Amino acid sequence: MLKWALPILVILSLLSAQKRWYRGNLKGMSEFTMDISITGLDDPVWDKKVKQMVLFFFDQYKVKINPERFSPVLQLRFEILDSRVNPVSAYNLELSVLDFHVPHNEYTDNLPEKKVIKQFKSGRIYERQVLGQTSSNILREDMEKKLILLLDDFIDQWFRDNPI
Repeated sequence: MLKWALPILVILSLLSAQKRWYRGNLKGMSEFTMDISITGLDDPVWDKKVKQMVLFFFDQYKVKINPERFSPVLQLRFEILDSRVNPVSAYNLELSVLDFHVPHNEYTDNLPEKKVIKQFKSGRIYERQVLGQTSSNILREDMEKKLILLLDDFIDQWFRDNPI
């Protein structure tokens, strides 16, 4: 009986520790504010389409976009060289998540003195980037496909970091 008690106790403690880690890791991270920047392509209809695609994609996974929220920020950057003269156009897509943090050395230096840290720094906690070239005729379609791949990678990383 005693030899079974120890393994069961260890398993139960690991399960409760995993549960607490999961809650702490996702706390406040189920809601983002979104910032989309598109340079090099003046098409307001496509801008709205991209925003709707992203909102619909995150809605499938219950990730909320709240424009009233200050941080964390989900940034989507599109930099496009749309060349109608040449048959090839180029683009750069970047998806990143920015949030506030305190550097480890500042935190540990102020811990013994019990000072409250008031200066936070902004940093990237996630980033993926795609560089591409495609025909000028199918530029938008190719960028939309790559955007979906970037969003898929983000959600995959999200679930890998938060397995439960």
